[in-house]
Amino acid sequence: MPFARPFSCPRRGWYNPDMHVIFEQAEAVLFDLDGTLVETGIDFSRLRDATLQLVAEYGIDARPLQDLDALSIVERAVDALRLRGEAEAGETLRKRAFARLQAMEMAYCASPRPVPGMYDLLEVLRAQDTRIGIITRNDREVALRTLSTLQIPHDLLVSRDDVDKVKPHPQHVMVALEEWRVAPPQCVVVGDYWMDVEAGRAAGCRTVGIWRLDVPINPFRHHPPDVLVRELRELL
Repeated sequence: MPFARPFSCPRRGWYNPDMHVIFEQAEAVLFDLDGTLVETGIDFSRLRDATLQLVAEYGIDARPLQDLDALSIVERAVDALRLRGEAEAGETLRKRAFARLQAMEMAYCASPRPVPGMYDLLEVLRAQDTRIGIITRNDREVALRTLSTLQIPHDLLVSRDDVDKVKPHPQHVMVALEEWRVAPPQCVVVGDYWMDVEAGRAAGCRTVGIWRLDVPINPFRHHPPDVLVRELRELL
């Protein structure tokens, strides 16, 4: 996939001595998408509220779910319906919820912007023959549109549609490692939220957490990564 701008890439096998040491010996790097590589303006609170509203239609008490993210709410609700012997209703709920979330995500991701340093970092990784993967809890179509709009180079995309369990479960990471036949210690997972770090750690990978400058409280305080930075470009 072409880059969104012209590059003069270093020769293959070349290593950038200024690049962060966590990437030494890395055969693959897996990046979260929204908030890590791109800015989309997704309002996660609105996604959560819309999902809580839908869950309530199925007679499920939404009050204990209010502190969860939208996808976790869906899974808790599906499990509750299954326990009530309403597995079919649970699958219908999941489909309706995912369709609603997709529509909202599509609107929020209509005009994505690259995070500073994103192209430079991916340029060096690709020049070193390091595999680049995207692991996202977003809808696959939304993620593909975002990647295409910004012409972000990548070798693999694992979205929420490609796994049974989303981050912080390690399945996103394991799918990529199995596809590439890369051992976990040779992979680095990079993300801006604790779920990314937890997924990487659970899979046995090295991890980088990005504590964004616009986030007042450290999101990794209970899930410390191997490396903590405030901006993506610090990794160069």
